[in-house]
Amino acid sequence: MNIRSSTVKQKRRIATFISRAIVAVLGALTLAVLFQSYQISSRLISQEVARSATQTASLIQNLFNYRLATLQIHQDSSAKNSSFIDALSSDSGAALDQYFLSVDQLELSNTPDIRFITDLKELVWEDGNAQFYGIQSREMNKIIRRVSVSNNWHLVQTPSLLGMTYLLVRRSPVVNSTTGEVIGFLFVSIVLNNNFALIETIRDSSNSQNLILAVGSEVLASTLNGDESYSAFDVIEDGLSEGLYDKNMVSKAVLDVEGVPTYLEVYSVQSNQNALSLRDNYYFWMIFALVAMIAVSMLIRWWLQRRIESEIEGLMTYTHNVAERGLDGFFPGSKIYEFDHFGRTLEHTFQRLSQQEKQFEDLFTFALSPTILWTSDGEMIRMNPAAESHFRPKDANQLSLFNVLKAQLVPQIKLAARGEILNEVNTEVDGRVFLWNLSPIIVENRVESIITQGQDVTTIAEAEKQSRIARNEAEETARVRADFLAKMSHELRTPLNGILGVSQLLKRTVKSKEQAEQVNVLCSSGEHLLAVLNDILDFSKIEQGKFRIQKVDFRLVDVVSAIERIYGPLCREKQLELQLESNIDEDIFINGDQVRLNQVLFNLLNNAVKFTHDGSISVQLELNQDVSPTKLKIVVLDTGIGIRDQDLAAIFEPFVQAESTNTREYGGSGLGLTIVHSLIEMLGGSIEVSSQFGVGTRFDIELPVEIVANEVREADTQVGKSRYDLFDDTVQVLMVEDNHTNAFIAKAFCNKYGMNVEWVTDGLKAIERVKQQHYDMILMDNQLPYLDGVDATRIIKHEMGLPIPVYACTADGMLETQEAFMQAGAEYVIVKPIKEDTLHQALVNFQLNRSGYNAPVKKNYS
Repeated sequence: MNIRSSTVKQKRRIATFISRAIVAVLGALTLAVLFQSYQISSRLISQEVARSATQTASLIQNLFNYRLATLQIHQDSSAKNSSFIDALSSDSGAALDQYFLSVDQLELSNTPDIRFITDLKELVWEDGNAQFYGIQSREMNKIIRRVSVSNNWHLVQTPSLLGMTYLLVRRSPVVNSTTGEVIGFLFVSIVLNNNFALIETIRDSSNSQNLILAVGSEVLASTLNGDESYSAFDVIEDGLSEGLYDKNMVSKAVLDVEGVPTYLEVYSVQSNQNALSLRDNYYFWMIFALVAMIAVSMLIRWWLQRRIESEIEGLMTYTHNVAERGLDGFFPGSKIYEFDHFGRTLEHTFQRLSQQEKQFEDLFTFALSPTILWTSDGEMIRMNPAAESHFRPKDANQLSLFNVLKAQLVPQIKLAARGEILNEVNTEVDGRVFLWNLSPIIVENRVESIITQGQDVTTIAEAEKQSRIARNEAEETARVRADFLAKMSHELRTPLNGILGVSQLLKRTVKSKEQAEQVNVLCSSGEHLLAVLNDILDFSKIEQGKFRIQKVDFRLVDVVSAIERIYGPLCREKQLELQLESNIDEDIFINGDQVRLNQVLFNLLNNAVKFTHDGSISVQLELNQDVSPTKLKIVVLDTGIGIRDQDLAAIFEPFVQAESTNTREYGGSGLGLTIVHSLIEMLGGSIEVSSQFGVGTRFDIELPVEIVANEVREADTQVGKSRYDLFDDTVQVLMVEDNHTNAFIAKAFCNKYGMNVEWVTDGLKAIERVKQQHYDMILMDNQLPYLDGVDATRIIKHEMGLPIPVYACTADGMLETQEAFMQAGAEYVIVKPIKEDTLHQALVNFQLNRSGYNAPVKKNYS
């Protein structure tokens, strides 16, 4: 047997490798442990330092806030004091001096540095301290003007005879309790320059050695007495980066004034001795561990070489004999179990080698899959009988099949030989598709040959082709259906806009009871048709996966109010009792989709009112904040006709009502509960229904909600003012509408608000009009001749750059159309048919944002 000589020139004994490997492993483990310990210690120290700095900064901020709050309380108390109000009303400076002298004597520590009073126009009294700090009268007037915007604390910097002075100033109104009239304002101020009392008070309560109050590199006040080893400059310039001589810890706090960050900075200096002691202790033990690791490594190396070198020599002798004599040699055994086992394994390895070679040959020969062995250059070495039968048939007319296969496989084989990963390759030979796996055979980091194993996948390939065709057809069908729904929405909403618009106009003009009833029938029929259309469009969006949840912050109690406001009159009209129970506080705001939550409740209540003839309808809303996430539980219970047990299983199926007679008697599309079920799933909740035929039905809903911070939001109300007196001046409106009926209705609605409306019929005319005349607002239709509404909006807002607010009016209820308008630059989207309340909401939005339309405004959908 020929033995190939080794290419490695320098050789070492295996005992040397093992001992070095063990020493290396021990060293690596020791170093890893030391490094990990160092990382943990460093992280703990850093976290402790950061935590201490954060706590110090928070404590300093709280002490600063406490000082401001104390002054604010005393200021507001003085502003409401009857003696002070009488002294101010009498315009007696001496009385004011006497009042503040008595107040300061009671609590001298809460006396502000500067105190002065103004009436509604000018300064009427001051305590004289402003002159002490070098602040002149004209600068006082500037301070008064800067603080006149609110009753919050204001950080003010003002020039004085002593240099730039930094003040904290707050204004408190003085109100005559009898007349409710504001008769003046009481101002108090804290001078921050050299305010040693303030900075020392904060230092004594914040566990700091020293504090420095600064603005940038300018020191306003500090507790340094000159005996320290550092100066204020050292603390500000070097303290945060390098520490003060590695013995002190410096942290910086940027002060907030009523939650607003300022340019005031407080530097806190604390002792760093504990961290230094911990670091020195760690360095000692790290050096000790390194010395111990070196000693143990040397001892292990010596022991390994002495203990196992002889055993390794015996194993090496055996392997050499096997290489020389072939399979006739036997392993003599070893005292060490692992070496003995290794030697016995080698005995069996050579015996099994010939058996494996024979098994591989049999596997290659008798495999049913065509298998071919190639060189790295793409030349065939051999193929198994299965490949022979597929690509080298005996028929002389088909001898070219292998050449066809080779032409397709060779480029891929050469790529695999260069190291590229090719898991699967498809070939087509004689109308049959084969899937090939390429497996390179690598010897000494070089590709010697490549095995290709094929599988006939003709049937699978044809099935995939048919599947792609079916998928493309389904996608095209969905697109056509979406286009159809968009067009039908526009075509149905356009006449509905005329029906509902004229109905609302007639409702306010008819005189006789009979005509009023007829108009109400017309309105109800139009609203019913609109509800059915909306249900169909919503169901289509849900079915196509285009229905979206849009979360905003809203007051949860508004949902309760809407139920009572809308369904109270409906229940009274049918002589039903509406029972509404809720534990929701008025100041709770949640982040969610208010529109979809209302849609769920309104659909359920519409069904309850529709199918209940006597008795009551109960709505229970319970907000459970004791669980995480917070749950909103809703129960809708009625005493209506109920649902049979066999119909409950299909109650949420589309286009299904409990009984076919219900459709004839009560109407409806049969989509309401389907939409409810889908919306609740999108909101992450659950719904359950239980019913007893002839007794009533109960729906139980549970929704997760996210409570946001309580906010005080003032509603924009106009007490004692008609809804049509919304504008104080005449609003110039350009209406772009190609339908005469829609234009007539929208113009009639706008005329009630005193708006001057000019009407054009297409987008091109609208562009020409805005070039010639200024308009306060544009009402833009969608589908217009020559140039549609979206493109016209984009040209006006982006290409022409005009800041005219565009309020889109579209009969296309698809979300894509609304988003297209918003992306084109529209501020608001109104979906037709236009109702008077819907238009009023849009006009209120316009009035609220009117002054800011030269800047970007928040987008809204309606």
